[in-house]
Formats: sequence, structure tokens, C-alpha cells
Amino acid sequence: MSPCKRGLATVVGLVLAGAGLAQPAVSAAESPAVPPAVATSARTAADSGKSVLEIRSSTAGLTAPTTAAPGPTTFHVTSSDPASGWVSLVRPRSGVTFEQFRAVMLKIINHVSGDVVEGSAELEGTAELLGGTTMHPDLPATFTQDLSPGTYWFFDYQNIRETDARHSTLTVSGPAAGRRPVPTATFTARLVDGQPRWRQEGTVRAGRPLRFTNAMPAHQNVEAIFFPLAAGATEDDVRAYVDRFGPSGEFPTEPLPTDPVDLNEGTGGLPMVSGRSSELTLRLHPGRYLLVDFFNDAQDGSSYLKRGHWKILDVV
Repeated sequence: MSPCKRGLATVVGLVLAGAGLAQPAVSAAESPAVPPAVATSARTAADSGKSVLEIRSSTAGLTAPTTAAPGPTTFHVTSSDPASGWVSLVRPRSGVTFEQFRAVMLKIINHVSGDVVEGSAELEGTAELLGGTTMHPDLPATFTQDLSPGTYWFFDYQNIRETDARHSTLTVSGPAAGRRPVPTATFTARLVDGQPRWRQEGTVRAGRPLRFTNAMPAHQNVEAIFFPLAAGATEDDVRAYVDRFGPSGEFPTEPLPTDPVDLNEGTGGLPMVSGRSSELTLRLHPGRYLLVDFFNDAQDGSSYLKRGHWKILDVV
């Protein structure tokens, strides 16, 4: 999860103010107690009159839609809380509670190979990660995902270690609606000779959507985080930087003046299961960027970053 340091900086792998707020619906399988950090908008996709649904994270909690129609759905995500910024969408398996899901995710983001493998295996029967976006108070973002009828959760990775972790419930029902944005570039995560690599198609244009596709083997989650690359930084500089990470993706303890990226500036797509795509509209500016995946291999717990899952690219 993205390690952006505007909050919890060591998590792996790794929101619209509505007119009246209501507590989120809670399934019968979940505890009836609603965490104090959670708040959701009473407005729905139908009565808001908007094709883009708004999510906002603030010190008061997570403000998000409670209902949506099936089909391609775009979420515009903003934050006014510097300690928040990794808002994700997940579809739980039937009967799974958020606390059960949270326990599994805590294993996956531990940077301990054995925990990653165990948590990854448990995740298959617990929930499906559907991406989301990393953003900051000055870096809003949108993501688009296909929804089918059922129950989903929004949650904040930066808050997930807390027992009252921010989350809210989204119920999808009714006739299908929506459409996917048209991207100018696609980044596909895939294995090449057994190693994770990015394939780019098209040109990344500032302010225009791009597509993030996971073509990894079944059950392998990946993420796509973009960092502005320091002026003059080379591929050798990036390799030296990656070498500073631990074998299971443990982050360097302190930044160095020679680091080619600032971990405060990451924005992009959060972990998403194989076979899925998400369109992202990010606040990218013309220049060079580094695309990275901080997630780990579900089979052996090794760091995808250490195995080369990064790419230097240009934004025009």
C-alpha cells in the first residue's frame, strides 16, 4: 500500500459533504455499534442528480454515499485531514464483518512475509479489493469501478489500524447506469518471465483519465502510485532507492536528500484484485513521474517493488 507520509507512513500495499448526515447502514452480521469516526451522506446517486458520487475524509470521519446504481460508477474523493488519504472500495463476502476484514488486512500490510501469505490466502474468502485512490488535501482524485448489486464498504487505509477504523456501507441496487471515462493511457500490471512489470499504452496527459489494469495471476492484488520524480533523477538513482527497502518491502527509516521521490507526494490507485480495471483522474502535472507498486506477492510475501514493479514515465 502506498506509504505516503501525510499520516500513517508505513502501511503497505498502500469522502462530499452532503446536506444532512446519517449513520451508515450496518448489516446484521456486523456489530450494531457504529464507530464514532464514521458518518455517511444521506444523499443517494438518484437524488443528488450527479453521475459522479462524492466521498470526503475529514477529522470528523468519512462522508460517503449510501446507495448507488449498478454499472460503471465514478467517485470523486477529497480530504481535509492530513492524516487521511487512502480511501478504498471493497466488496465483502457474504456474512463477513468489517472487523474480520480489518484483521485480515492488518496481516497483509505487516511487511512480514509469513503474515502477508497467510493474510492473502484468508482475503480470498473474506473480500474483494476494488481499488480506490490515494489523495491529500491538495491532491483530490477520482476513481471509476464497475459495480454489481450488493453491499460494499469504503474504508481508509491510514485509519485501519484503529479499532474504530473509518468505514461506511454502500448498497448497490436498481437499474444499471453510468459510463467509464475514456483514458489517454493504460498501465497494466502483469508478470513477465515470472517478474512483475508495468506495460504502458498511450500517453499520460495532465488532467485526463488513465486506466489502471491488474492482469496478474488470480488473487494477486496490486496498486499503482505515482510520484513526481526529482529533477535529474536516473534509473540508477531509482534502483539505489529501491535497494534501501527491506526484502518484504519495509520502508527506509529516514528519507535522504538523494531520494528520487518524496513519499509525501504520492497519488494513484489503491490495491485492486486481478482481473479488474479502474479509471483514475489524478492531479498530475507535466513532467517525469515514478509509478510504483508497494504490494507484496500473495504466494511468498516478497516485495513487488524490490522485484522491479516500478516504471519511469512522462506526463505531458
